[in-house]
Amino acid sequence: MKDTKLMIAVIGCFAIAVLFILVIVWEIKKSIDYGQKVRRLSANVTKTVEDDNRDFSIYESIVGVDEREMILIHEGVFTRGSDEGGFDEKPEQEIYLDAFYVDKYEVTVKAYNVFRRNAAYVKPSFPFLQGDEKILETPTFPVVGVSWYDSVNYCKWAGKRLLTEAEWEKASRGTHGLKFPWSNKFLEKRANLSGKADGFEFMAPVGSFPMGRSVYGVYDMSGNVSEWVLDIYDQFYYQSAPMMNPTGPDKGKNRVYRGGSWDSRSVDIRTSKRFAATEGRKDAVLGFRCGLSKADLKE
Repeated sequence: MKDTKLMIAVIGCFAIAVLFILVIVWEIKKSIDYGQKVRRLSANVTKTVEDDNRDFSIYESIVGVDEREMILIHEGVFTRGSDEGGFDEKPEQEIYLDAFYVDKYEVTVKAYNVFRRNAAYVKPSFPFLQGDEKILETPTFPVVGVSWYDSVNYCKWAGKRLLTEAEWEKASRGTHGLKFPWSNKFLEKRANLSGKADGFEFMAPVGSFPMGRSVYGVYDMSGNVSEWVLDIYDQFYYQSAPMMNPTGPDKGKNRVYRGGSWDSRSVDIRTSKRFAATEGRKDAVLGFRCGLSKADLKE
């Protein structure tokens, strides 16, 4: 009798142990299935962020005298400035611009060296950079160490000009006043800014961030290097500027540059953010791109 009870107890314990093991196995399977589901969902989210289905082929382009591509920005109204940004960005308002072309990429070291050889022009120069200054001579990097005058001279040599501040802003943010070239939300790895999270400690080769293109397909309008524009700077200019084709104040001590750089915070690569410096300033964060009025294009 005792042996029977003992056997029943052993069998019962064994059954409970087996059931317990089955429960553990079931929970492990559920956990694995859940993990796979999360990974699938994560992959879909990443895919959604990385895919870029915008059709930039709708925008006409030309090749300039310097053999660099330029994109046509059609005439029309766009939203300039920001009521949420700095005081010199106010007021946010609609501005009309005639059609113009903008360089698809920032002017590179390679392109600038062609200009230098042909025009017997001086080399770029800049203050001390923490790191090897030789990296700034990388041909595919945007050129830096150029003053406003240097930028103007390159553009003239190439049969172009610097963009006006308003033109730069439209090319960067489109017609609806986007805060960043890609959307109204800051998204990581769409621009080269301060830190190494974007994959670059200093500059990046132009065009390294295709997801950061503006709605017109223009690269690096936020980050990489800041860009000289044509206008004189006035902190109150927006309050009295003309609503059609503004070209900046008639006089002032500084020139405007835009776009933020590889050394900027996210708040400083906003499309409406304004900066100013003396015309002779040269450093490792400041370069340029050129523009051209469509009306000035020779047929």
